[in-house]
Amino acid sequence: MEESAVQKSEFLPAKFTPQAVDFHMPKQFKSKDEMKIIVFEFLGMALFSYGIVCSRGSDEYLAMFFFASVCLAGPFSGGHINPAVTLGMLFSRRINIGQAILYWIAQFSGAFAGACACYLLVNEVAAPTVQDDSYEWIIKDLIGEGLATFVFVLFILIQTSEESAVAKNVQPLTNYFLVAIALYISRGLTYHSGGCINPGMAVSLELFAAFRNGDRSIMQFLWIFVAGPFGGGFVASIFYEAIYKRLVKNL
Repeated sequence: MEESAVQKSEFLPAKFTPQAVDFHMPKQFKSKDEMKIIVFEFLGMALFSYGIVCSRGSDEYLAMFFFASVCLAGPFSGGHINPAVTLGMLFSRRINIGQAILYWIAQFSGAFAGACACYLLVNEVAAPTVQDDSYEWIIKDLIGEGLATFVFVLFILIQTSEESAVAKNVQPLTNYFLVAIALYISRGLTYHSGGCINPGMAVSLELFAAFRNGDRSIMQFLWIFVAGPFGGGFVASIFYEAIYKRLVKNL
């Protein structure tokens, strides 16, 4: 893939050259930049995980914690703070599979660390749950999680490309703010499921709750909060690459 065809953005770490997707995990870190990805994605996810619990369901506070997390991680890792965003970046060929794995390791472990810290400091951890185990309810939750994540990831892909950015030539802080607003709006599309739209948070918070309570049945419907967001992120990347980007070029 030609360098000119790949757009750099605040959602790509500095000095990190985007590559076409390959399926080889690097045997060792190639540079300090990749270590920064792990460290700051970990810290960003830990902060957001802590913030999710402390927000007590407030969309406004949750968006503010997400904004703070992206500001913390953004200059070093690009601030994905969501495995579904990383998946979108992967299938948009902004990063390769080895780099995506580094992000996912940092994201899942960071979210779990944030849950541990929250339990120790405020003695509370909230995990996404399904309110009704009926077939109809589960389908609605699954579609809602997928739709909300589709909108969220699609906005990020649009705004972080020089070809399609809605707000062009803006400071990184402005982009972080716009992404936080996108999260706030996207969560409104899936109030039925509680608006998790983050597989890292779902897995880590439910896993922690299952260990704490000694009850693995808590994770019975975890797949909804993993399959929905990952599916939405994947479809968003395909839609952006196959349709949206071509339409923008023809304007």
